[in-house]
Amino acid sequence: MRRVIGPVVLAALCAGVLAACAPPEVDWVDAEARAAAFQEERAADAPLGVTSMRISSGGSGPEEEPVVRLELAEPSRVDGFTVACFGDPASVVFFGYTVRQNSSWVGGEAAEVSCDGEETRVAPATPSEGVDAVSVTGQRTAGGGGVLVVLIDGEEAGGE
Repeated sequence: MRRVIGPVVLAALCAGVLAACAPPEVDWVDAEARAAAFQEERAADAPLGVTSMRISSGGSGPEEEPVVRLELAEPSRVDGFTVACFGDPASVVFFGYTVRQNSSWVGGEAAEVSCDGEETRVAPATPSEGVDAVSVTGQRTAGGGGVLVVLIDGEEAGGE
């Protein structure tokens, strides 16, 4: 009978090492509940809209990153975004946005956001005028991910 203990031990060791490299599992129920509470609490601070998206470890390239597009009721001024992520505190999410002005999409700023529930402000050097749509994206760069909440700050045309 041949000895198979060596290969079995090696296979078990490799499986253990690979499992240790996997990002931690996110408690999605808790992350979504905290994100929903944040959205509800801060909705008044986002006159142009609020959105959220789940950013998980499933995607690996730009073609797989979540994208949310918000059509605004009328051309508006976008002052910036308040972003928070809820989930694995060791996770980092890359947030970016573009705005549509006169049928043309214009690139915006981007930021890395930790999924620790803390707010990050992302704003252009000058507000974007005449915006009729906003597209926001998120991509996990570290950890297991989280729920990204985006508050859009600005003013509708003719607003007070």
